[in-house]
Amino acid sequence: MNAFVIYCSPAGSTQHVAEVIGKTLTELGQAPVMIDLCDTKNAAAVKTRIKEIRQDSVLFIGSPVYAFHAVPPVMEFIERLPGNGHGYSVPFVTWGAVTSGIALHEMGTLLYKKGFPVIGAAKIAAVHSLMWQFSHPLGEGRPDAADDHKVAEMVKKVAAKLKAQSVSTVPLAELNYQPEDVYNSMAKLSIKAARQMLPQRQVLKDACIKCPVCSEICPAGAITLDPYPCFGETCILCYNCMRLCPEKAIAAEFSPMEAWLKEKAGEFGEDTQLKIFL
Repeated sequence: MNAFVIYCSPAGSTQHVAEVIGKTLTELGQAPVMIDLCDTKNAAAVKTRIKEIRQDSVLFIGSPVYAFHAVPPVMEFIERLPGNGHGYSVPFVTWGAVTSGIALHEMGTLLYKKGFPVIGAAKIAAVHSLMWQFSHPLGEGRPDAADDHKVAEMVKKVAAKLKAQSVSTVPLAELNYQPEDVYNSMAKLSIKAARQMLPQRQVLKDACIKCPVCSEICPAGAITLDPYPCFGETCILCYNCMRLCPEKAIAAEFSPMEAWLKEKAGEFGEDTQLKIFL
């Protein structure tokens, strides 16, 4: 099988898991193709890579969970896959210890539709991407060494599956683990709607030097300079522009977020232990 490891990782957690997968595949004698969907500067190269995905490919494809969903660059990548694929897929998500939402089920549903049935999947708790300013964020220290070991073991089991005469798949129902009422509620919230609920960004013009850093590191290509940063409709709420601005020229009021996110984590009560689906 030709192995591809595809991911979008604004805060780094999904990339970390992708690198563990890539390292394990390499140790198994594979030469995985790594595709970073957040690298908007190489969009043309990503399109070329899609053409390399053939019927004998296995796709390890990962996304963080934002507003209950996989991020748009990941879902758009899956949508662009050839519709007559006869390969396999291993979707995985990282989530900030509040809820893993319905991302795995949405990814799996579309992958099955595209002809890449799921033969493994994982949800991995990670440090919450919106809590970088707090001393003890949800998911602190995750993924850790124990998580990495479990991910590596999953990859080895997937590789063993692929050598079997008949490859067993993961039923979509197993990825649909949220209660029905919760699932339906989560399905109604879009990233666009969540954008109005989360802290609003302000450009501090006295501090901004009109450098291109924010636009260059935006994983959704949502920022233009005119001459100050302008935020477009493709924004995925990663706040990398604020977190990584060298001049601290983009601000938002995050102080209420810590208590609110911890309250939500308690309401959902989701187990933060890494979950593998095989």
